[in-house]
Amino acid sequence: MSRVLAVDIGDVRVGLAISDRSHTLASGYGYLKFRSYDELIDRLLAIAEDEDVTEFVIGLPLNMNGSRGVQAGKAEKLADLLKSRTQLPVHLIDERLSTVEATKQLHASGKKARKGRLDEVAATIILQVFLDGEKNE
Repeated sequence: MSRVLAVDIGDVRVGLAISDRSHTLASGYGYLKFRSYDELIDRLLAIAEDEDVTEFVIGLPLNMNGSRGVQAGKAEKLADLLKSRTQLPVHLIDERLSTVEATKQLHASGKKARKGRLDEVAATIILQVFLDGEKNE
């Protein structure tokens, strides 16, 4: 089977996570700093080719009341631009509280919550939620 790549978008970096081939387990895949959406999409598509990725998951940071704020707009823009450059499916997944959960997990493991690491763990949580949802469908 192929793999799924998840993206947790921020202002200057994205956290990444990738699934195993059975779509059971999400693992952190580091983070990327970027200056433009075009640069970011080029890098995501290169990873997709190198890692046999056949679909993308992008975290959609909704407000607690479900409304869309500035960060959600950035995620939607990335999803739209990515869809315009690839035939691969691109899913937007509600990521409310993923960063809070990532901070808790890093703290519990005794690791410092550096920004890049925090973004990577948040992407891993987002992807695991997506994979678990796939299994339950």
